[in-house]
Order: sequence, then C-alpha cells, then structure tokens
Amino acid sequence: MEERAGTEENQRRISFTLRAIHNQIKAIVRKSLPKNNHLAPQSQLQGGILGFLYHSKDRPVYQKDIEKEFDISRATATNTLQVMEKNGLIVRKCQDKDARLKRIFMTPGAEANHMKVEAHMQMMDDGMLRGMTDEDIQELNRLLGIIMTNLDGMRSEFDKEDEDSEFKEKSRKEVSLC
Repeated sequence: MEERAGTEENQRRISFTLRAIHNQIKAIVRKSLPKNNHLAPQSQLQGGILGFLYHSKDRPVYQKDIEKEFDISRATATNTLQVMEKNGLIVRKCQDKDARLKRIFMTPGAEANHMKVEAHMQMMDDGMLRGMTDEDIQELNRLLGIIMTNLDGMRSEFDKEDEDSEFKEKSRKEVSLC
C-alpha cells in the first residue's frame, strides 16, 4: 500500500503539518489554562510526569519507570523529580523491601489540579475532533500510530549509527595511542 498521490495538497511535508498542530495546541493551552497556579507543572516534562502518575495510580511508579516512559536520562529525571518534590507536586517514599527504591506519588493538591487539566484536555480533544465521525477518529489514530512506529524505527537506526560512530571514534583514538 505504497500509494502516494502527487497532488500539491499531499506534497506538503507531514512533519511541518504535525509541528504546526503541536504549536497551535501549545498556544491554546497556554492561553486557556489558569495562570499563577503554584501546583501547576513548570514544564512540559513535569506535566507529562504528572499525567503518567495520574494514569498509573493502580501500580507503583519509580524513577526508572519515568526514565523509560519519557526516554530521558537518569540525571534529567533526578533533577526534574527534585524540583517537582520541592514545589509540592510529588512525594517520594522509600519502600520497606528496598530503601533504595523510592515510590513516586502525586500530592493531593497536585492530583486535584491534574483532574482539572484532564477535563481541559478532554475539551481540547473534543474541539480538535469536532466534525469527525468515529470512523474518521479511528482512522486518524491508526495513521498516527503508523507514523509513531516509523519514527521509532528511524530513531533506532540513528541511535545505532551514533553508537557505531562513537565506537569507531574510540577505536581510532585507542589505535593512535599505541
């Protein structure tokens, strides 16, 4: 099913369209969410982490889970979680079985605030999908899923190329030291 029509409309780069959609969503969110909320996330990553915690209430969440979910380094996760804890968004509690493991919880205030965010996100989804049938939405999700799978594959290829290049550079330096 490698069919791509040559019309001008189909020639617009999908990456530009997706970026424009992303920018519009960010602008609407910035304008429509309440300002000066001390329990609001201070970054997109913090907001994502709160959403992940909110939707993972039925299971324990640890820093390693956040690192994996958001594909971030240990240092980034540590720094972000420390700021979130300082700002009263999360608490980290040691587990009885292993004191090194700290389970991460949303604070009650952050959870109440996030419930408002969830309602806001539903309003955003409803607005973006206005005029689409259930079948249209299903097809959109299917196509976006294909794009995500393709991007994951591309990223893996580039990660492998980076690893190969780093290995070759390290080997070259080791040889030149001899």
